[in-house]
Amino acid sequence: MRRTIRGPKITWIDIQDPTPDDVRYVRDNFKFHPIVLDELIPPGYRPKIERYNGYLFMMFYYPIYNKEKRETRSRELDMIVTKDTIVTSHYRSILPLKALFDRCNLYAEAKQEYMSQDTGILLFHILNGFWKTCLVKLVQVDKRLDQIEREIFRGKEREMVTEISYVKTDIINFWRILEPQGPILNSLTAEGASFFGKEMDPYFADIQGTYGQAWNSLKTYKETILALEDTNQSLLSTKTNETIRVLTVFSVIILPLTLLASLWGMNVHVPFSGGTIGFWIIAGAMVVLTIFMFGYFKRRRWL
Repeated sequence: MRRTIRGPKITWIDIQDPTPDDVRYVRDNFKFHPIVLDELIPPGYRPKIERYNGYLFMMFYYPIYNKEKRETRSRELDMIVTKDTIVTSHYRSILPLKALFDRCNLYAEAKQEYMSQDTGILLFHILNGFWKTCLVKLVQVDKRLDQIEREIFRGKEREMVTEISYVKTDIINFWRILEPQGPILNSLTAEGASFFGKEMDPYFADIQGTYGQAWNSLKTYKETILALEDTNQSLLSTKTNETIRVLTVFSVIILPLTLLASLWGMNVHVPFSGGTIGFWIIAGAMVVLTIFMFGYFKRRRWL
């Protein structure tokens, strides 16, 4: 699907789920290098920025959270930026990009605000919305970490093992998406200054600042989830050891009683084996032995 907005000074062409017809349209209307056009359809794997004669080609990745699978995956955004045109290409919808495109398409004041200057300003708003939305997604990760911490100290260590695994995987996936894009943004600052002019430096610096906030938050969350995992595992191990200790103590208490019962259950003549008085003597001895051992373990704080 291809949509176009023509503003006062620039044109924005957005292509969702690009087809060979879309690539043909771009090729027929612009003098882009065939290598660039070939990269619009097959999914890429690494972010990049390349400068050609009269335009920039960029590839970024946006983190998308799947609520059903409870995981974060990347969604590619390709951009070709000339002095008066921006071509964006992506598979499926990217919410901050769609929101900005719809605003420019539906509201004249938004079109005037974002598309009445050069393409550098529109590029800034696209990427700035990109990373600000990432910050919002990371706030949700922070809330999940807080919830895990509360549940751990409420005694739900066993239930949190699975939840920690989900959040840890989510953070790792987020990390894999964000980390390679830092150098690309640095390159954009350098290439953008020469392509758009020095007046764009503050804008690209602002994008880098927003990315830096997201990256620093992600590093903090990674350290936090590892610490919570260690804490949860320690508490879980302590509970397990406590249970094993109690069971071991009771096994030791029952062992001599079992021995006594086995001895007097032998099919041979043993003392007190005749009459009811023998039963009560043996039963009393077992009770006294149980009380003695229980008191001994209690005094030693084994119980």
